[in-house]
Amino acid sequence: MVLLNSLKEKRSDSSLNQEPGPSSVEELSKKMDQILERLSLLENMVAGSPEGGAIAATLRLMRAGVGAYGEPLKIAARLKSAEGVLKDAAVSKDDISRCIVQSLALRESLNISALTREVEAMRGKASRRIIRDRLKQLEEKGLIEKIDGKVPKYKLRNT
Repeated sequence: MVLLNSLKEKRSDSSLNQEPGPSSVEELSKKMDQILERLSLLENMVAGSPEGGAIAATLRLMRAGVGAYGEPLKIAARLKSAEGVLKDAAVSKDDISRCIVQSLALRESLNISALTREVEAMRGKASRRIIRDRLKQLEEKGLIEKIDGKVPKYKLRNT
């Protein structure tokens, strides 16, 4: 019963109850995440009841189906960012930088080795040193950002 009340409170606070208007990819992605969270909560509620086995299985399938739509939305958002980056004159004229931006749009975040493999697959050849130099140039222009960690990764900056 406590979980049911919690679900009702989340539903009343949610932006899903608002009238549909012009939505961006980010808004759709957030709404998909909210739906996934609700399905997970419902699945947990139903799994506790003796007759809930079949319903829980159906909810798991629904969650998997909704989750399958989330990734294309994220890719679409990254492609939109990439479109803005590719309008930069220096990037549009440089084949390696263009390949780097395309790779980051499709794969979200990559380290230098992975980017080198991606660019090599697109162009036929690539060197880690050149990729590193282009990444530094793109980062200085504010077009990409470095994610620090044990193995640094790069991703497109949201525009």
